[in-house]
Amino acid sequence: MSGWIDITGAVAGSTVYCGGRRVARNANFTLPEITLTTVELKAGGTVEVPVPGNVDAMEATITVGSPDEAFAELCAPGAKEVEVRFALQSVGSDGNSRLDGYKAFMRANGKTIPGVSGEVGSAPENEVTLGVTRFRLVKNGAEVLLVDQLNGIFKFNGVDYSEGMESLL
Repeated sequence: MSGWIDITGAVAGSTVYCGGRRVARNANFTLPEITLTTVELKAGGTVEVPVPGNVDAMEATITVGSPDEAFAELCAPGAKEVEVRFALQSVGSDGNSRLDGYKAFMRANGKTIPGVSGEVGSAPENEVTLGVTRFRLVKNGAEVLLVDQLNGIFKFNGVDYSEGMESLL
């Protein structure tokens, strides 16, 4: 029988920082999806296996309300340090709820400048898309993953999957 796994609840709040300056509060966000680059091998049929140290292009999105200077800072071309902090609720086996603190650190470039839209009586939503080359996720101070495409770093739950390859080069 397996042990208890905490039940994940809602995101209680978020903040977004660009270059160390807070640019959004309670913004919707999507952190990068990490898709391992694969190669097809012929072995009793076709088998796909990941290529060590290679991931497809990563992107993140952040939805901000006002098309202001913070919006422009996120959209601007050039590499920037973007940090997303969020509190995620979870429920333990004792039934008590708690908040876990997450921080996502990204080196990113503005990829799209969204068309600003608005509707009378509704808050505007402007989704900024960022091209990400470095993504580090931390939960309650412990690193969950680190993918740095430019420096060949691929760490998941403390295991460095790039170490073996780097020693061969």
